[in-house]
Amino acid sequence: MTEEEIRKILSGLSIPRVSVYTNLGLQPESKALIDAYFSLQEMSSHFFVPIQMLEVCLRNSIYHALCNRFPIDGNGKKWYELLPISANGKTILRRAKSKSDENARRKRLKGYTEDDLVSNIMFGFWVHMLEPIHADPKNNPYHFWQFELDNIFPGRNGKSVKSIFPELKRVNLYRNRLYHHEPVWKGKKAQNLNQAIDSLEREYSKIFEVIGWLSPEKVRYMTSMGYRTRFEECCRKYKK
Repeated sequence: MTEEEIRKILSGLSIPRVSVYTNLGLQPESKALIDAYFSLQEMSSHFFVPIQMLEVCLRNSIYHALCNRFPIDGNGKKWYELLPISANGKTILRRAKSKSDENARRKRLKGYTEDDLVSNIMFGFWVHMLEPIHADPKNNPYHFWQFELDNIFPGRNGKSVKSIFPELKRVNLYRNRLYHHEPVWKGKKAQNLNQAIDSLEREYSKIFEVIGWLSPEKVRYMTSMGYRTRFEECCRKYKK
């Protein structure tokens, strides 16, 4: 690869996002940096389906559990209008309702369905349903984790909601990096390509572990479909 080819390839990439690869001991504007960029992007692409499965499973598990626990009250209010949801959560709900309304108008429907609304609520909303307030009987008459933990996380193996919450916040951070095309391996500890790959392997394993807390069946199915095997093969291909 010539210097001109390297320059042209780099010119089509986001320089701030590519420059972080120099933290792996790679020279800027080098073939080695481009190789690392594309190889780590390929490995990162394996995260999309597992994170999507985790997101859908968490959303549906919490939604169905809370619909059953808190039926629509006498004033027609639903659980998400009754629970002490944070200001950020209320903002997410407003945006989801607005998006659902817009989609319904575009399709010339009378209104959106509950399924439409739920599908438009961001992942972070569901993660923050694990906040301590939702397990606090003294300050929240709608507390539920004492009753719904095993329904929502049947494969938790004794883990408390308090210990699950930070793991889900970590997944949410990782998901946001991935969806915003940021290097998902980045961090001060990764100082070479192998260490960056090790970081990806740890995070991939953690995501499968969290899916297992929600649905052991999904983990077994995805494993049988070869998701983990293909990711591991991809990592081995680039390790030095």
